Amino acid sequence: MRRGRVLFLLALILIGLALMVYLVMQGLGGGGQQVAEPTPVPRDAQVVIAAQNIPRGSPIPIDAVLVAKMPADMVVETWATDIDQVLNRWARQDIPRGLPITLDMVTDQAGDLLATGSDAAIAIPQGLTAISIPITRLSGVSYAVRPGDRVDVLAAMLIVDLDTQFQTILPNLSVELRDEFNQAIVGEVNPEEQVSGGGEQGAEGPPPKPVGRAETEITTGELLFNIPSERQRPRLITQRIIENAIVLHVGTFPLEQEVQVAQMAGGDETGQEGTQVQTVPAEVRPPDIITLIVKPQDALVLNYAIKSGAIDLTLTLRAAQDSESDPTNAVTLDYILNNYNIPEPPKLWYGLEPRLDEIKPPALPNDQASPQ
Repeated sequence: MRRGRVLFLLALILIGLALMVYLVMQGLGGGGQQVAEPTPVPRDAQVVIAAQNIPRGSPIPIDAVLVAKMPADMVVETWATDIDQVLNRWARQDIPRGLPITLDMVTDQAGDLLATGSDAAIAIPQGLTAISIPITRLSGVSYAVRPGDRVDVLAAMLIVDLDTQFQTILPNLSVELRDEFNQAIVGEVNPEEQVSGGGEQGAEGPPPKPVGRAETEITTGELLFNIPSERQRPRLITQRIIENAIVLHVGTFPLEQEVQVAQMAGGDETGQEGTQVQTVPAEVRPPDIITLIVKPQDALVLNYAIKSGAIDLTLTLRAAQDSESDPTNAVTLDYILNNYNIPEPPKLWYGLEPRLDEIKPPALPNDQASPQ
């Protein structure tokens, strides 16, 4: 009796397991649920690639391009996917080897080229501009400046007093004029339109006389009329006008034709007879011009200095990592005498011989012309 119960329980357990297996199988294979399909692998696409360097403006032959496969999701819609899209067309720009060719890189018309611009323009930061100024060995820091350096620009100029109306150097020359009633009229005339004093009185009035200043002699008490003994002396002033400018280039930029000739001379080009081409080394001349990257307003200041011809420019070289602003004071003769404790030279009863009227800088041997 007891054995029959055990067998009955085992039969129930087996039936339950079979039912569970059936339900699980039905859930995986039926019930209206779809099994997730695997993600499809993207197909490859064809891309036209430059098989060699293609110069700007040259036709594209069959051996200059090739077709390569690339995943379709990496292909840009402007890329050429068929070799017929570029074959026997002209390159609008230089196409380096291994670069995928886009449709705007080629053209059907010879001469329809795409300007690539200069390398110099790429080096100019946004918002700045480049301008060239002349230099010498003295004003150009002895030619120590190189592209990428930072420099300051000093300006020196001579200032004179002008008549605001005539725009001529003071003092003016005065002449006595009389009206139709023989009344004296004081007026001013341009010195270029006057004749020298001491002549006879002309039809238009008495000869001109220079303007002067009445002074009383201290020792004798005599009233004197002083006139200038020479032309007005200009006053020298110097100040820093440009700060922390970037040097773009020293000397003249080489032209495209010069670069091509230099590349040919430096390669292994040979003549028809197999002999190597002999090149004559070019004469090395010191630079006479430098190109600076400055603000647009500073470029106007430099342009004014160059065009006026009356402002001398000098460069000073800054430290490699120095970008700080250091205010400066304009320098005049009064500034030098007061700030460097230079006294006024006394008037002595002896002097130098020969007479010294100007300071002559020493002659530098390297500035003298070398014999041919």
